[in-house]
Amino acid sequence: MNNSYINLLNDMIVQGSVESREHMWYVQQYSAILAESYSKLFRNSRMTTEKQKLIALAASIHDIGKLLMPDGLLDKAGIMSMYEFSLYKKHTIKGGQVIKSLSNGRDKDFERICYNVCVYHHEKYDGSGYPYGIKADKIPVEAQIVGIADIYDTLVHHNFKEKIDPGRAFYMIVNGECGGISPKMVRCLEERRWELEGVLYKSA
Repeated sequence: MNNSYINLLNDMIVQGSVESREHMWYVQQYSAILAESYSKLFRNSRMTTEKQKLIALAASIHDIGKLLMPDGLLDKAGIMSMYEFSLYKKHTIKGGQVIKSLSNGRDKDFERICYNVCVYHHEKYDGSGYPYGIKADKIPVEAQIVGIADIYDTLVHHNFKEKIDPGRAFYMIVNGECGGISPKMVRCLEERRWELEGVLYKSA
């Protein structure tokens, strides 16, 4: 059921031209790696094998809220105005609305993880993120994981300013150049750095 649900939403995202299927695939792969690392490094956490699978599934639809963005906003050439960016940031909230609107109540854990990923994946550990500016462990761990996976793939594949190699992308994230991340997430990145880079040589 969960796989069919995700496949449907993936198709909606691609057909709506808000993300490439490759980006969704890479974010899913990175999220799976980081979630597994978290479970092994922090054994007292609730990062079960089942939760790892659900996070990886949810990762591929983290930007589904972009389907509800105003026409022309996502493909605008150049830098967004402050007003346009304020609209853009709402794709997180709208993503949560999509998840709730499609809820069937059969798998509440999965729907909660999907909701958290969609709404909170741009929040930062230091409170500098959006949409709510929450910080530290108030950010659900699944959103922290997917947020880092999203940043990493954006840096190595989709950065519009310059091509960034994986090594530099890694240091940019752990050094806080892309916004604050938790010490736990830093440890996960450090432990799985080479595995993350290995994904780059696989086919999406």
